[in-house]
Amino acid sequence: MRRNLSQLVDRKFDLLVVGAGIQGACIAWDASLRGLSVAILDCGDFGAATSANSLRIVHGGLRYLGRGDLPRMRESIRERAALLRIAPHLVDPLPVLVPTSAGPIRQSRAAYRIALATNDLLSWDRNRGLTQNQRIPPGRLVSRAECLRLAPWFRKAGLTGGALWHDGSLRSPERLTLSFVCSAYRRGAVPANYVRVNRLLIRQGVVEGAAVTDVIDGAEFDVRADSIVVAAGPWTGGLITCTLRGTERPDRIQGPTGALALNLVIRRQLTPVAVGVPASGSAADDPVGGGNRFLFIHPQPDATLLGTWYSVPTGQDVASACELGARRLVQDFNAACPDLGLSLDEVVRYQWGWLPQKAGHESGRPLSLAERPIIVNHGLNDGVRHLFSVEPVKYTTARAVAQSMVNRIFRDLDRPTPPCSTADLPLDGAGVAPGLDAPWAQPNTVRVIRDEMAVKLGDIVFRRFPTGPAPKLDRTMVEKVAEVAAAELGWSVRRREAEVTDVLRQTTTGAMLLEPVA
Repeated sequence: MRRNLSQLVDRKFDLLVVGAGIQGACIAWDASLRGLSVAILDCGDFGAATSANSLRIVHGGLRYLGRGDLPRMRESIRERAALLRIAPHLVDPLPVLVPTSAGPIRQSRAAYRIALATNDLLSWDRNRGLTQNQRIPPGRLVSRAECLRLAPWFRKAGLTGGALWHDGSLRSPERLTLSFVCSAYRRGAVPANYVRVNRLLIRQGVVEGAAVTDVIDGAEFDVRADSIVVAAGPWTGGLITCTLRGTERPDRIQGPTGALALNLVIRRQLTPVAVGVPASGSAADDPVGGGNRFLFIHPQPDATLLGTWYSVPTGQDVASACELGARRLVQDFNAACPDLGLSLDEVVRYQWGWLPQKAGHESGRPLSLAERPIIVNHGLNDGVRHLFSVEPVKYTTARAVAQSMVNRIFRDLDRPTPPCSTADLPLDGAGVAPGLDAPWAQPNTVRVIRDEMAVKLGDIVFRRFPTGPAPKLDRTMVEKVAEVAAAELGWSVRRREAEVTDVLRQTTTGAMLLEPVA
């Protein structure tokens, strides 16, 4: 899967997918499996934006039980099982602990006993097709002593124990997204990273393709397709708006939209299990969550992920917003668990992204996070035919949203709709090549350039190699990888040095404030 943009010209695809985050990647994989010719483009690297910066938890939907939303709960259970089934090399069962208390009834042992039993009943098929080490065990209550052994910094006053269940843990969101892209490629799709869509091409009310620019060398050309799905995350609205209005390039009119979501990374290990605790903030302090937010702690190898803080758009620059969010998030964790003793000095990386809000698309507070994907057929009501857009809300359900999206595309193209098999067919492995003692070895650098379309040094280090959310990079090690990449990709000495500098810059907290991929 080496980058070859000549494969995009002088042909017409059945489907062009704009955006290669997790949603676009899932759509390309599903459509390719069902026989459509597919091109998928991204202005950056595959899965390098919001898709790379989740808490790495595949939620099974237990939170929907409290709202009585059983259909969404069942969907999450099915999709958690699907990811465990099709990507066992990248998704593992994850124990999750929440404290029970003698306070509000919703946090009591009795309430969680009922919730866990109901969850087990409703997830009766949660282990279908899973190997023994991928199976999700029943939930259970734990004693106060066991709870404090797992999380000794829990607030002890009123603590009666805890509730423990299992969800899924993403070893690497970046590589899972890449697995979908690689799998689509092996079924005939043509992926290309670092290709910016300038505008969509419309003739007589029908979409015909996109005018694009190669970000690497500036070359401009057209990509033709019978149908287009825009799955560009927070940039979707800008591209669609410009298309429907016939105005200029979207990046010159509207930036990303939605709520800013921030997670923090520290290198201290806090607990061997994932932990959820209620935040104590009010609706005024938390306009997105409405004062009902849960804080999550997700242990990683040599690090811990902490999240999530949300902010409504205020016109403030991202760096300042993230600095404010980091302070608030540390304060929230220390307020919920005073013995945790978190400090801003411990934070080694910020992860941020834009998430869609309800904003009139569904019922509820406009500022709150959207709970259902926004799927639009822009050909309705005399609009642009064969043009679709989708804004997903969860990494967990991206595969199911893609299935629905591809069904619509077949109907729109007036073709018979083949069955979807993406819930059961294993993805082609996109892990580090077996037999290598170290992922940083020279053969592996060459492999990810030739087989996984790594174009920049950052693609290799952050999204092809298993560096994790808190990479510890040594200049000598990075320079050795850069030497191999330079020989393979034809970089000049100046280009190689610039690539090294950029990668090392991204390993400092201050730099992370400014990274659009975080």
